[in-house]
Amino acid sequence: MRGESVDERRRYPRSRRGVSVIQEEAGPGLLNHVDNISAVGALCHTVRPVPLMTKIGIALELPKPFTHRIDAEGVVVRCEPDDRGDDHFKVAILFTRLRPEDGEVIDRFVTHSHSAAAAGS
Repeated sequence: MRGESVDERRRYPRSRRGVSVIQEEAGPGLLNHVDNISAVGALCHTVRPVPLMTKIGIALELPKPFTHRIDAEGVVVRCEPDDRGDDHFKVAILFTRLRPEDGEVIDRFVTHSHSAAAAGS
């Protein structure tokens, strides 16, 4: 394990590209954007802290070439201040409801984002 990055050890790798938030049920404007996504969850930025275990419904739009809408439900499993200041927070959402076909598209998106990043290196 020595020398491996956290991403290399993850069971479900995360995308290296962000995703657009279409809507969320946690309140208007709570989620600013999604930094990355995996088949089990997403890392989002918020304008205020969100209590752990808060249930969130979220709709996301994967970018081209996928252009696929993901409708999911999840719970907040981590919330911590972002480096940008104490009025912005990183929130990790663990999906509790995700259609199998959406999980498959996310997996393809993640693989594609890693391939594109490697090709650009």
